[in-house]
Amino acid sequence: MTELQSRSQIAILGLGRVGKSSILQQYLSRRFSSAYKETVEDIYSQPYDINGKRRFVDFIDTAGNIYFPAMRKIYISKAGFILVYSICDSRSFEEVKKLWNEIKSARENNLSIPCVIVGNKLDEENNRQVETFTALEWAYRENLGGCFIEVSAKDNNAVKEVFDMLLEQLGNRRAAQPETFRIRSTSFTRKENAFDKCHNNCKQKKNKKMVSYEKVQCSSKGFQDTVFDDFKESTIYRVQRKQMELCRSMSDSDALEKNTNNGRQFSRSMSVPDEKSKSGYQGWNRVHKLFKRLFRRSDSMENYSPHIQKTEGHTVMLLHSKLPGHGTRS
Repeated sequence: MTELQSRSQIAILGLGRVGKSSILQQYLSRRFSSAYKETVEDIYSQPYDINGKRRFVDFIDTAGNIYFPAMRKIYISKAGFILVYSICDSRSFEEVKKLWNEIKSARENNLSIPCVIVGNKLDEENNRQVETFTALEWAYRENLGGCFIEVSAKDNNAVKEVFDMLLEQLGNRRAAQPETFRIRSTSFTRKENAFDKCHNNCKQKKNKKMVSYEKVQCSSKGFQDTVFDDFKESTIYRVQRKQMELCRSMSDSDALEKNTNNGRQFSRSMSVPDEKSKSGYQGWNRVHKLFKRLFRRSDSMENYSPHIQKTEGHTVMLLHSKLPGHGTRS
């Protein structure tokens, strides 16, 4: 996955109840639910604008307690990863270690695999079982020191940064970190002198849809030079669409009520386009106005007696025209 593709896959792996779904839902829709619902597999497609081109990332929310060997084999063979553990559960951290070893054995060049190690439930600090520097030291030894972070899905603390760190790895290769532990080669220095400069939001309106672009926060230049080999910086925006509720599906009764206008009701007909396209409705309105003019003209002619003759119970309408130099001709 060193090259930017039109569609990429990111698998979110870890034990059950560590908050994989909560992290993803907090990022995509800024929602959190304390109610636990066991996940089998859910796929969420998120569009991005990367260097002016539309790309899609499929986030795969995987099962934690239910083991599917065939499905996991597919993820490990081609996807990128968010490996999640709970700081309150040491077993979940051991599972992350096991998952990463499995990924390394299946992929040739693990330095090119987009991956972020996430310790969740930072809001439960008093119940911590996995120390920060214990996890960070392991990640550093695995050349993942610049891809480690602790978050709270409940408080939405640093959740967005997980995905910013991940997207920055697309198209780049991590560097082999020095044997001696160096704090400057870890994610603690990622935002140094870069946070304010790279945060930018903008909105555009396209096709009656409000499209919001949220810029991915870039890391500091020093972090890029230390953690990556020949870093290629990309301009990445997350695309957020807010559709106007114009095409919402309606029941027949709702449609009848919406089409009531000035005391007249127009029921749906197969001859009228169901989709409220602008061109279709303009054409229908023109036909409707034409009929109104014709009926109005016929009513006015009936009241104008000099031009009407009655013959054997039928009404005959005479057309009059004037020719130059002549009188009226009928």
